[in-house]
Amino acid sequence: MGSQVLFRLRRMSGVIDISTRTMLRKNKTILLIDDEATQRSFMRHILEEAGYTVLEGADYDEGLLIHSQYRGKIDVVVSDISLPGGTGYSLVKTLLDVDPGINAIFISAVSGAEVCRFHGMATTDLHFLEKPFRGAELLRRVRLVLESGGPYLTRCAG
Repeated sequence: MGSQVLFRLRRMSGVIDISTRTMLRKNKTILLIDDEATQRSFMRHILEEAGYTVLEGADYDEGLLIHSQYRGKIDVVVSDISLPGGTGYSLVKTLLDVDPGINAIFISAVSGAEVCRFHGMATTDLHFLEKPFRGAELLRRVRLVLESGGPYLTRCAG
């Protein structure tokens, strides 16, 4: 028979089980929008292996449709900036109007959160991930956004 090992980590507020991190991922849903099928498949695999539920679409309209079917159940939108039918920014702005608790991470081959601000989305580097990236970086960014303590509040610049 196998044995089970439980690791405990010390934190300032006490002891936390490693399994708590996995439990934080359960019941967390990611809306993943990217028109590049191979990139979308890569991200979906990484996120699902980490325990997230992933809803995926290839363009602006699919993002709207999927969100309308799962309104209030999506925790984070991971969207490419450039999408067929619209931009990732306009998609997130539209979703925020009906679902203000949603978080967002923008992905692009164009570097830096400054490109987000150029397009009218006030954001920080926390909400931007430059392609190409490793699976571990995607997971770290999703975790940080989820742990940031609230919705994507920076909405529109100006």
